[in-house]
Amino acid sequence: MKLTEHYLQLREALAAVDDYQAIQITIEELAEILHCTPRYVKRLIKEMKSNGWLEWEVSYGRGKRPTLTFLKSKDAVTFEVSKLHIETGAYKEGLQLLHTLNSFYQQKLNEWIQEQFGYIEHRNSEEQLDILRYPFYHAIHHLDPAHLKSIHENHLADHIFDTLLTFNPRSSAVEPHLAHHWEVDDTGKVWTFYLRKGVLFQHGRELTADDVKATFERLIETPFHNKWMIRHIKEIRLIKKYVVQFILDRPEYLFPNALCNKQLSIIPMEVYNENPEQFTKLPIGSGPFKLTKHDDSMLRLDAHSSYFQGRPHLDRVEIITLLQMNEQEHHPFFHYFNQVTDKDQPMAWKEIEHPEEGATYLSFNLFKSGVHQNKKIREAIRCSINRDQMCRDLLGERYFPADSQLIHITENTYNNPYDPAKAKRLLKEAGYNGEKITLYATQLRKNAHLKKEALWLKDHLENSGLVVEVHVVPIDELIRKETLAEADIILAGMALGMDIQYSLLRFFQLPGSFIKALLGPELSMTFQKELVHIQHEPNSLTRYQLLIDLEQLLKDEITYIPLFHRSHHVQVNQASPLSGVTLESYGKVSYKKLWFKT
Repeated sequence: MKLTEHYLQLREALAAVDDYQAIQITIEELAEILHCTPRYVKRLIKEMKSNGWLEWEVSYGRGKRPTLTFLKSKDAVTFEVSKLHIETGAYKEGLQLLHTLNSFYQQKLNEWIQEQFGYIEHRNSEEQLDILRYPFYHAIHHLDPAHLKSIHENHLADHIFDTLLTFNPRSSAVEPHLAHHWEVDDTGKVWTFYLRKGVLFQHGRELTADDVKATFERLIETPFHNKWMIRHIKEIRLIKKYVVQFILDRPEYLFPNALCNKQLSIIPMEVYNENPEQFTKLPIGSGPFKLTKHDDSMLRLDAHSSYFQGRPHLDRVEIITLLQMNEQEHHPFFHYFNQVTDKDQPMAWKEIEHPEEGATYLSFNLFKSGVHQNKKIREAIRCSINRDQMCRDLLGERYFPADSQLIHITENTYNNPYDPAKAKRLLKEAGYNGEKITLYATQLRKNAHLKKEALWLKDHLENSGLVVEVHVVPIDELIRKETLAEADIILAGMALGMDIQYSLLRFFQLPGSFIKALLGPELSMTFQKELVHIQHEPNSLTRYQLLIDLEQLLKDEITYIPLFHRSHHVQVNQASPLSGVTLESYGKVSYKKLWFKT
């Protein structure tokens, strides 16, 4: 690597010299350029000549100077340096050089990078590893399960941690996981869980009821976004080594559903207490994969050989962090993003589609005074938005109009309400006189926000005569009361999990969904009573209908306008050795089910 750096330094200093153009220059002059001794320069020249990078001819006689001829261009050497960085795991350094190359070598490097992703079979004298390697466009800063936010963080946590129970989307039921059995008393307040024996954390210690108690005591004391899920836990009792009991302060028949949430994963508290900051980077769980590397360049997951549900077939997953790219950019090698494929060859491909429950929507802040308090104004806004056109203009075939957080409700009820003439009539009836309406769009991270959607809405609302001011605000900032009080309308999105009932309940209450927090004093009281009623209801079908009715109330009052759903698609090369590809919650591929044919 040092030799190539010296060669690039020479080419930079002698940039006016073309390839294959002979120049006369002395060892002493080269030593001055490279800031090293003449003796060391002679050694470098010898090595560069041996590599075929340059010619060096010494002419003897008074006044005669040596002749230097460059045989390899700066881009050709930079290309090799970039490859070497990437091969040794320094992806950040290697890709930084990509932008310094000319178009020929950029394309060449892109093609080579493609070959580094997908299925990798690593063999040496001692072992054979089946590795899945793919790029991702932003860094994961922490993986403490209590503070998971993004879909990708939840996806990774699903492979590192385990919860007491799990939700099966095929049966639409909560099923055993770390707990093999549970029961509730007649009051709906006392829940007892019986743990599996022999479940091992990834550092080798057995998981017991002590870990469950310690994990939940930590959650009770820790501020986190889904704190409402455990707010009714009054006491946690250790009954036996493998038996733990939760005492609630009121009946809550969705409590088992809450325990399927990844934020409530069981962790070894002695590891967390030893170094909380380190735990966020390299956490320990009991899941099928252990996080063994987490830095600026990659996340590496290795199979947990003692996993209680059986060792994964896949040996390793390497997620390469490519910070300078984002999901809006489409370089050739980025076709691996959110896909599991082999090399990009003109073969038969199979597309797997997973429509995502949840929707992007508008929510009105009825705690703030303003023209949006007038229901006719809100209805005019609804009539000003052509949801079909919005999907066509901004989002393409992967998105489709919504009338609910649930796709099957949309399919049954959606009727495009777009009616610009009605919108203008309603504004006139409401006495609207050009008052400014503030629209706040959410931002999850640097390159994940709803800015373009907000600007589209602004243009179309202004076509009806409304005056709209757009702000894009990080979601952690927006949930603060001081910031939220400035917004008339929030543009946000929600992806629901596999447990639709509990996801809807979560949607209605989560601060970052901007529903419950914006309803205004009068509607908030009605809304809260209905939420309590739902959580007290023991019958699942009745609970589900109550949740649907609650969303309909929001739509009838026009406090909430669903805009669009999205669908995830993965292209799988059927000629690839990769098998077991399925899209699960949030459209992600489960590593637990992947395996490779020979």
